[in-house]
Amino acid sequence: MASTKRVAPAAEERFLILLRHGIAEDPVEGKADEQRALTVEGHARMKLIARGLERAFPKANAIYSSPLLRAMQTAMWAAKGYRSRVGVTPSEALAPGATTEQFLALIESIEETRTIVVGHEPNLTTNLRTLLGLGESRSIALEKGGCYGVRVLADGSASLEWLLPPRILNKLGEGE
Repeated sequence: MASTKRVAPAAEERFLILLRHGIAEDPVEGKADEQRALTVEGHARMKLIARGLERAFPKANAIYSSPLLRAMQTAMWAAKGYRSRVGVTPSEALAPGATTEQFLALIESIEETRTIVVGHEPNLTTNLRTLLGLGESRSIALEKGGCYGVRVLADGSASLEWLLPPRILNKLGEGE
């Protein structure tokens, strides 16, 4: 896996989950993008995905989310997957128009060591590429409800440890 120094050094190693929001309503003229909600199917899938995420990543201690409705709804499902033991903090650094610099500043400011970050494509993949020091490539992208698992070492280097598509998280969530 790729590893390069992209984040300021920290006191200890951290693990980040970059989670794409669930299936949302299509854009509609006259309705702000910020107000697009998860669909009924999006809610149902995120409920299962959240359970699967908790199984794959059982010790999350923070959730940060884009403030857009569909991302906040996804983050709330993730929190419910952890039986509401993990709080949700909205951050403009995860909104669709945010820059990579804003994302990196957010990551550097997070004190928790096991964090879920809920956002949008193509931002999540662009930010992943920056963390890993990868060039512009169109070969990877997250499906709605999918996630990347990224280890950020104390020296600031990062490596992609896994990518879980929503169908795998669904299967993990069904296992209860």
